[in-house]
Amino acid sequence: MPETERIEKAPVAPLRSLLLATALLLIVFPWIPGATDFSANELSLRLVAAISAPILVMLLLLDATMLLVYLEGSESDSQSRSWRFSMWANLLASLFLVLSWVPFFIRLNN
Repeated sequence: MPETERIEKAPVAPLRSLLLATALLLIVFPWIPGATDFSANELSLRLVAAISAPILVMLLLLDATMLLVYLEGSESDSQSRSWRFSMWANLLASLFLVLSWVPFFIRLNN
């Protein structure tokens, strides 16, 4: 079996796994006590997480769009299932990421 076939049939690619793991971390982050309290002069993990959340949502949606394109051109059922699973995982992660950060951004604007 050529190496390219083994990579294509992997359930979740390593970079996609890292993207989803980062999304999971940022989904949980706003619920850690004191995680969203920061001063304007402080550059910390709190501020980086707040800045990274919208960027990560866009990356997840871009990856889901790319997976939809791959899904349409897929010839194998196993590839289709793998890409469909990854696409839905990205969409759900982006939805949960938005829902977990909405209260923070609402408080920020008030």
